[in-house]
Amino acid sequence: MKVLKFGGSSVSNAENCNRVKEIIKKNYKSCKQVVVVSAFGGVTDELERCISIAIDRNKEYEKGLQALKNRHLKVSKELDLPESAESLILKKFSELEEVLKGVYLLEDISEKVKNMVMGSGELLSSAIISEFFKKSGMNAVYFDSREFIKTQNGKGVYLNSQQTLKNLNNIKEADFELAVFPGFIASGQKGETTLLGRGGSDYTASILAAGLNCSELEIWTDVSGMYSADPRLVSQAEPIRRMSFQEAMELSHFGAKVIYPPTLIPVVQNQINVRIKNTFLPDDEGTLISKTPEEKRSVVRGLSSVNDINLFTLSGSGMVGISGFASRFFTCLAKNKINVVLITQASSEHSISVGIQKDDTEMAVEAVWEEFEMEIKMKLVNDPGVEENLSIVAIVGEDMGFTPGISGKVFSVLGRNGVNIRAMAQGGNEMNLTFMVPTYDIKKVLNVIHEEFFETTYKKVNLYIAGVGNVGSKLLEFVKNQYDFLMEEKGLQLIVRGITNSRKMYFAGDENILSCWEEKLNKEGEKANLQKFVQKMEQANLRNSVFVDITASDYVSKIYQQVLSSTVSIVACNKIAASSGFDNYMKIKAAAKKHNVEFMFESNVGAGLPVISTINSLIDTGDKIVGIDAVVSGSLNFIMNEFNNGCSFVDAVKMAMEQGFTEPDPKIDLSGMDVLRKLLILSREAGYKLEEGDVEHEPMIPKSCLKGSSAEELLKDLEENNDYFEQWRKVMEEKNIRYRYIASFKNGKASVGMKEVSPDHPFYDIHGKDNVISLNTTWYNDQPLIIKGAGAGAEVTACGIFGDIIKITSNS
Repeated sequence: MKVLKFGGSSVSNAENCNRVKEIIKKNYKSCKQVVVVSAFGGVTDELERCISIAIDRNKEYEKGLQALKNRHLKVSKELDLPESAESLILKKFSELEEVLKGVYLLEDISEKVKNMVMGSGELLSSAIISEFFKKSGMNAVYFDSREFIKTQNGKGVYLNSQQTLKNLNNIKEADFELAVFPGFIASGQKGETTLLGRGGSDYTASILAAGLNCSELEIWTDVSGMYSADPRLVSQAEPIRRMSFQEAMELSHFGAKVIYPPTLIPVVQNQINVRIKNTFLPDDEGTLISKTPEEKRSVVRGLSSVNDINLFTLSGSGMVGISGFASRFFTCLAKNKINVVLITQASSEHSISVGIQKDDTEMAVEAVWEEFEMEIKMKLVNDPGVEENLSIVAIVGEDMGFTPGISGKVFSVLGRNGVNIRAMAQGGNEMNLTFMVPTYDIKKVLNVIHEEFFETTYKKVNLYIAGVGNVGSKLLEFVKNQYDFLMEEKGLQLIVRGITNSRKMYFAGDENILSCWEEKLNKEGEKANLQKFVQKMEQANLRNSVFVDITASDYVSKIYQQVLSSTVSIVACNKIAASSGFDNYMKIKAAAKKHNVEFMFESNVGAGLPVISTINSLIDTGDKIVGIDAVVSGSLNFIMNEFNNGCSFVDAVKMAMEQGFTEPDPKIDLSGMDVLRKLLILSREAGYKLEEGDVEHEPMIPKSCLKGSSAEELLKDLEENNDYFEQWRKVMEEKNIRYRYIASFKNGKASVGMKEVSPDHPFYDIHGKDNVISLNTTWYNDQPLIIKGAGAGAEVTACGIFGDIIKITSNS
């Protein structure tokens, strides 16, 4: 014999009732089956609503009842049930109408009457299902659960086990192939209807399974088992194949909705396996809950959470070293039937904090005031403290106690994502690690922990990109091309959540826009507003978020501290922040450190070359940078190489602009300011405090050419100064040298400007848009460390940005 329980969604309409019939038919006649059904989906909630509005003398309850009656009649008709079923439905609703009319007139309802109304949904659904089974050719017998399941003192959840077992013994040997019971309802000592609690149909099934000595309890619902986390919050959650009774009890207690917590008590006591199955996907394996789970399994079995929890604290210096405070505290809460879901106490005995339901908080405050009034007035105990809008998270696994480092991994990943843990507790068996976090962070918390502990989970990295010009477009192309590789080989899923340029911005949600971002931005984007863009990013509060700045905007760089304080990392191609005032540079880095996120800007110098990371590595391992010489403008180097090859200077500049090697404003390159900024960045990363005014600065071109306000004026001025540049050519030919625009830092002195280099100099033979950085260090003193390669262009710059994004994902 086995018991099968079908939830409200499984019997919500005629189509689903047919699904249930097919499931029952598979084992019909092969073994006895006991079927427990909930009310049709949503019926119990609607009955409760009708009671509430009837008490308020609102006749809308009549419409609610009529809608319910019509729904049941419709199901009966669609299942082609006999007239007796329709008569039963009409009779039941006639009773409900009379009862609720009385509630309407009295503006009140007794517990007994309320239970009778609330339990009507199960009585109706079970009667309809039983008739449907009979019509389908199955020998179904209907039993009223109230005749067998007894409760004590009218309190539904307190089962009178002895009387219930005695009653069930009477039907153990009954001659039936298929029995149908209504869930949720029971009866008290005087025969009055009592309830087993919301979700109590599971409990009904468990009581029957234990009382009838069944081999297995099947709970049929609308999901394929218990999941590793709530799939509504964690998209990558997966069904758990097998788990122990203890693990299931822990998860159900802390919010796993698939199974009602008291359900497991009778089956655990009688060692009856529980299988959770999906009515809509009956061939799915589901979850088997048993004494002995499978051997090969993850250390963490699942995560669950409960919202609407407040942290309630009793504290005060008068508590230290005084016995009895904890006893009085918990006793006064218990007297007021306030359920405590988490307990934590400081070792100093200065405070005790508990997690309680939001709706119990006001009563808890009154209870503690009444109990500790004297101590509070004497200032020995503080006023009760309440922290609202919190959620409890439980991490469950039988093997956690034998695995070191679980708590460390949890707290580390939460810290990296800016989540503040408000309280925590862990059982002595270490099967459950429980803590409280702001409800605002609950989705992020569940996702980052799930990614940390479940091997089949992809780590999602959420990108918000500002600037989608040449470099930004190329970055998005790279992300698209590497998407599958990163998923399969690295377990990384890069998701572009938002993009913005100077005109429009677009937020993608969960959709993949890598193939259509440009169309989405242009056709569906809203007007660009950087503050609104950042605000939406903050409100999304997604884990592993990265803000990517591919602009040259001072305005964008000014929001870096705000972004970092939102626990969002930054990858910057924009050089303005790292080359701004030294104090601002340090504040940005401090903000990143404070909020445990990353501020990375490898592409600031050398595009995709590993320049900054190399300097950081040298410093971290104890080396010291004593000198820097660098050609770090790929655009200027390209211009000089084209000039050396016989091209006029102005034409070389035009070519660099056309190929996207220069900044949007080419005067930044030609003035030497771009190189100056790069030298500031390199020197600072090397550990030196350097300001812009400390750098001796000589522009590449005459200052008169830099006065124009447009690129056209610049090119015109360069044309007019052609003789000046041709004089360079003459000098280079005569001296057998080349001019390079070089950034230099030695002995505390910094400079940028044109310098002569001879054929034996490492900077003499530099091709195309290459950069060369020469580092003299304590270890690389006689022979400098040379980094050389392409230092300009959309592809290599995007490569540097992409590399930083990948590094952040590895660090987080």
